Amino acid sequence: MEQKVILAYDGSLENQHALLNCKELSQWKHAKVYLLSVGLYETISMGHEGSYFSELENKIEDDQRLKILNDGVEQLNKAGISATGKLLKGDAVDMLAEYAHTIGADLIMLGHQHRNNWLERWWAGSFPKALIEHSPCSVLVVIIK
Repeated sequence: MEQKVILAYDGSLENQHALLNCKELSQWKHAKVYLLSVGLYETISMGHEGSYFSELENKIEDDQRLKILNDGVEQLNKAGISATGKLLKGDAVDMLAEYAHTIGADLIMLGHQHRNNWLERWWAGSFPKALIEHSPCSVLVVIIK
């Protein structure tokens, strides 16, 4: 049976490289790997008080995410790992859990970087913890140094 593994990109280039170069990837020569990049909802104008992204800014951000995603897929394919990429929009935890359920994923892998001070930890929340609570499968958290 083919194993289905999701690699979740959080947007930082460092975390993406760490996930792609993770030693565990060598075990997945016979797995199907899905690289997922989850972006925020598209932002629209809220009037003079609110800030917003224009359609052009949303497109530029999506194009940048797509390039990084395609580079990751290419890197995995060159390593002999069957990989595809997908851009999603919405809440990262919800989108990853829903996609994992849809494809019947066996594992979600994501990077996590420890925060240096309490304010960073408080502001960032705990994405891995929330994903573990909502995931229909196992979650592997790779600590990024």
